[in-house]
Amino acid sequence: CTMKTVTMKICLRLITIIGGACLAFAVEAAGLGALTVQSALGQPLAAEIEVTSLQADEFARVVARIAIPEDYEAARLTYTPLLRQLRITPEQQKNGRTVLRITSVAPINEPSLDLLVEFNWRGGRLLQKYSVLLDPPK
Repeated sequence: CTMKTVTMKICLRLITIIGGACLAFAVEAAGLGALTVQSALGQPLAAEIEVTSLQADEFARVVARIAIPEDYEAARLTYTPLLRQLRITPEQQKNGRTVLRITSVAPINEPSLDLLVEFNWRGGRLLQKYSVLLDPPK
């Protein structure tokens, strides 16, 4: 065995170990997709965010909410009292998709909102920023 061969074997083992660790992490990593708004300005908010890469058995442990004021401050966003009336409900749809349904009871009269969504699952915690633009009703 030469030094070059030994070095090459060590490098290959390291690559295999690191690749396996990355793959294991990827299996545990859930994510949030795009936000789709289904309501208009002056109506109660109706929107959804698709949850990506969530394992089927993890759904029961999912918790999602609007982030706390301290998280908004850390992200350099303004936390407004309007955000307290928003509710986020994880929902598994019949087609197998998992979404976070965002609703409000009262009409939203602000044309734009910055949402900071906190998403927790067995594999971790994610804070995701969304800009909501509400068009006037047609």
